[in-house]
Amino acid sequence: MRTVFLWEFLRRKVFTLWWSVGISGLIAMTVLSYLALKGQVNQLDKAVSSFTSSAASSFFGGNDLFSPIGYLSSQIYFILLPLLIIIMAVTLASSLMKKDESDETIELTLARPVGRSSVLAGKLAAWVAIVFTVFVISYAVTVICVQIAGLQINQGNLLLTHILCFLFSASFGIIAFVLIAVSRLTRGIASVIAIFISVGSYVVASLAGFVTALKPIAGALPYHYYKTVDLLGGTISRGLIIYIVATYILAIIIMWVGYRRRDIG
Repeated sequence: MRTVFLWEFLRRKVFTLWWSVGISGLIAMTVLSYLALKGQVNQLDKAVSSFTSSAASSFFGGNDLFSPIGYLSSQIYFILLPLLIIIMAVTLASSLMKKDESDETIELTLARPVGRSSVLAGKLAAWVAIVFTVFVISYAVTVICVQIAGLQINQGNLLLTHILCFLFSASFGIIAFVLIAVSRLTRGIASVIAIFISVGSYVVASLAGFVTALKPIAGALPYHYYKTVDLLGGTISRGLIIYIVATYILAIIIMWVGYRRRDIG
């Protein structure tokens, strides 16, 4: 496991670097842009509230867009950061699980005294390590930029939101991981399915504010429970925790069983 982990992690140094720089750079530009708006918050809030309905605000995670919590929620944590993490996590899962099989080198790995469980564990550990590295760097940049921009926000709530944003968004990457690991039939479309679930969940949850008939469907989708304004205020949705915990536990169990049984190659 250790050898597989080190090999997979180290050969993706550039991937880790660029995603860390890219995500952190976008966060920095977005947060520091608040400096230009700081003196006009009240006027902007009035202007936006005059043409934004409570239903339309579901697309931005709330109708308070320019308070410290509202700004971080709408500009970073509700759409921008999750989208970037989803793309990164899904792309990384696909690369880790498909590259060896596409290059037809997985047979050489399994021919050595290493079991499938160890290979899978090493790849999963590399995925976790890379996502965690990006998390740490992006959080450090967020904290620094929040201080520079003068955004008054509880640091504990900021850390909580950053953690849950990564766990929630990366869960779609773990779904792709599962689909690639369990069957050759789903391997080719795993990334499409994972991104479709994430984007579809956001769209349906947002449209539920306009279409009453969609509310029961939205209640069964993960984005319905991802309320970033509440998270930044220190309130965690029970549904979000249940979704995150259940997704990761079930994913690990399913991929473990599926990868050990399916044909490799």
